[in-house]
Amino acid sequence: MKLFVRFLNFFFHLIWLFHKNKIVDYLNNRLDPKIIFDVGAYRGKFGHSFKKSKVFFFEPNISSFKKIKKKRQNKYFNIGLGSKFEKKAFYILPNDSASSINKQKVNSQLKDIFLNLLGQKKNKINIKIYPLNFFIKKYSIKIINILKIDTEGYEKEVLKGISKKNFKKIQYIVIEKCLYKDLYHNYSFKEIQKILSKNNFIFLKKFKDPLWNYEDHIYKNK
Repeated sequence: MKLFVRFLNFFFHLIWLFHKNKIVDYLNNRLDPKIIFDVGAYRGKFGHSFKKSKVFFFEPNISSFKKIKKKRQNKYFNIGLGSKFEKKAFYILPNDSASSINKQKVNSQLKDIFLNLLGQKKNKINIKIYPLNFFIKKYSIKIINILKIDTEGYEKEVLKGISKKNFKKIQYIVIEKCLYKDLYHNYSFKEIQKILSKNNFIFLKKFKDPLWNYEDHIYKNK
């Protein structure tokens, strides 16, 4: 059974890599990023795709965090990002890439159903939350070329942790949009769009996940 679970995770990971590479290629054709913030880094594949960049990785799931390859020029943080300093419950799902602070209303994803049948159970841990403003100030960040946010329904809270002054330092934002209706509590992509529009970001392009009902949207600062 464990071997079959590993095969499933490997298969889903290959699908995700195909999706991720399309986004990376698009961004590389538009800019030469020096500073990247990878929020919801999972195993670090997105951030590590930019070989010449200094990347700040944020991943609260300790299991995923340990699998991120550490490189000297980058920074790695086993925490979550949100609107303020606090501690929150973090829900680790059978599909660990879908783990989130924002609890799912229903277990609707096919992969989760498969893994539940195979005895892969959900788990809950407590994690520390920091606002992104804290790291911009601590490391005297003048510009963030790419801010990628993939926090499984918690994206709005991450954005709320960025001041208007610091939004001006961000060039591009890559942010996930969940297309499953009512999957997360208090999730509204329209509210995310309002925050981005209010801070002078314009929509450029979307990339649909080839397997799951998600999109990654790319926004650019005016």
